[in-house]
Amino acid sequence: MDPWIASALGGGGGLLAGAALGWLLRRPGPERAPEGEAAEELLEETPVAFLVYGDEGDILFANRAAETLFFEGEAPLGQNFLTLVRQSPEPLRGALLGEATLFSLEDADGTPQTYQLSRTELEGRGEGEGPRTLLMVNHLTREVSRREVAILKKVIRVIGHELNNSLGSMGSLLGTARYIARNPEHLERLEEVLATVEERTEHLKKFLAGYADLAKLPRPRKREQGFGPLLERVARLHPEVRVEAAPEEEGWFDEAQLEQLLINLVKNALEAGSPAEEVEVRVVAREEGGWDVRVLDRGQGFGEEAIESALLPFYTTKPGGSGLGLALCREVAEGHGGSLGIRRRQGGGTAVTCSLPPKKVVKQSSRAALTLTRS
Repeated sequence: MDPWIASALGGGGGLLAGAALGWLLRRPGPERAPEGEAAEELLEETPVAFLVYGDEGDILFANRAAETLFFEGEAPLGQNFLTLVRQSPEPLRGALLGEATLFSLEDADGTPQTYQLSRTELEGRGEGEGPRTLLMVNHLTREVSRREVAILKKVIRVIGHELNNSLGSMGSLLGTARYIARNPEHLERLEEVLATVEERTEHLKKFLAGYADLAKLPRPRKREQGFGPLLERVARLHPEVRVEAAPEEEGWFDEAQLEQLLINLVKNALEAGSPAEEVEVRVVAREEGGWDVRVLDRGQGFGEEAIESALLPFYTTKPGGSGLGLALCREVAEGHGGSLGIRRRQGGGTAVTCSLPPKKVVKQSSRAALTLTRS
């Protein structure tokens, strides 16, 4: 692997992404197939923004994270990075051209966002090839969120509690089974002991499977299609709730993932105590493009603290709840380049909205403060 990659990226997953970038820079064009295709796919999946520009500023490479962070999801090849930076507002210009490795800027909502920046100068590799610059930017705010760290600590405690409870009870039951084996006159109790062990094993499997689902959610396979068949299936699964007619406009979404999102939201609404006839499912086309997929209820709703934490993984207000339902819905929405929002309804209850972008926005959208192409 190239020395500049090793020094710039350190260890772990960064080395893998760095190796992939090194391959692409060494073998441009069709020469990189098929190994280069795998390298490019690896780079596209990393959350760190990678951008390479030449000595005149021409952009030579940008992965998906860089397109999202700097260019509103659009491919920037052919543009001049230095020109775009010089035309950007002073806080952003100073951050990208300065020497600081950590900097903070406010996003569109006025919320401070923290970034880590690394810049590495690369020498030309062949005759007539000028120097290049590798820029790497990592959005740290979400990673260092104290609230998410607290949630992570909580989930470790929850998993430990579940494991200890299940394994402790199974250990006790195995002791009972040994006693029965030594005392055949109690053999009729063995079936009950084994049934309880089986029940605890199944409980543990389901508990752990729920956590695994969040990590295994695949990238959505979006296609142009109407919302009608999707809403009809939801209506068949929950005939007791109100499902409004689909809009005439076709959407751009993964049908299976959006169906799972709606099923989770309807289930949450019913578990919150809403009368079934007051649970509403609707899809609304936005004037500016895109769609809002909404589930409204008249349940007990969220408190102020709960509504701020509801979308975080493993946060739950339900006894015995996993805290994964809404987090999984958020992953589905963000995987489509959209967002998931929760608000309290006037008169009681909750409205959850999955906002999906129009078809032309095929990359994940960003509200971060580093966009260079925002008008």
